[in-house]
Amino acid sequence: MLQVMLVAGLFLSGAHFSVGEENPEAHLFRNGAAPMKGENGKWGFRSPSGGWLVEPKFAEVKNFSEELAAVRDGALWGYLASDGNWKIPARFSWAGDFIEGLAPASEGDRLTGKFGYIDRQGRWAIEPEYDWARPFQEGFGGVKDGAKWGFVDKKGKQVVEPEYDQVGFFSEGLAPVQKGGAPGEKETWTYIKPDGSKPFERKYAWAGTFSDGLARVQIEDRIIGKFGYINGNGAMVIQANFEEASDFRNGKATVRLEGKSRTIDKKGNPID
Repeated sequence: MLQVMLVAGLFLSGAHFSVGEENPEAHLFRNGAAPMKGENGKWGFRSPSGGWLVEPKFAEVKNFSEELAAVRDGALWGYLASDGNWKIPARFSWAGDFIEGLAPASEGDRLTGKFGYIDRQGRWAIEPEYDWARPFQEGFGGVKDGAKWGFVDKKGKQVVEPEYDQVGFFSEGLAPVQKGGAPGEKETWTYIKPDGSKPFERKYAWAGTFSDGLARVQIEDRIIGKFGYINGNGAMVIQANFEEASDFRNGKATVRLEGKSRTIDKKGNPID
């Protein structure tokens, strides 16, 4: 029964898992205690030994990140420390993961409250003045101002003006961004540097983050377009032949070609 609960918790937590890389339970406990739903319908945290570190009593929980886990107690969010005790009491209408020492959070009304970033003591490091905020990655956080997205640095300085309809995270010095083009234009994703400039002009139907020096991209159409991989210069180093594709991890990626899954290396060669 515990194993079933562990696997269920893995998928609910949104963890990345590749068959053959590590087993689900090991991956689930990589940050210590893991989110788990009890028989009472509430959420708590299981320790790697199988016992409850935190009894299931919360309406919602997130994974531990940087030794803190966001939990929802009634209508409000706070953070637990790795020992299961409160580190930041519940006072937020929404709370995200700590990454690079900061976490996006919001106070006030759940629908109209503004978002900013808190430090590990629960103090506002970047004042809540945005309509949404995403965790930091490589020193930059995606923030939404009105209907558009841009990026701020850890001092709260706007380094990329809010002009994009969608943004991803910075990885290996680049971030995927999307801006609607002319009517009928299907390739509207591209990449930017931290100063907002573009390293190349090529656009894609969808663009992912970089991992192991390569990024997944989709060409021609977001619905039926094929996936391939580009390098940091925008060159298509693995041609877009795949119906589905995962990010590279440890030199391997999982793809689907003509309905069959296979593992490939960074040259696109099958290795399974």
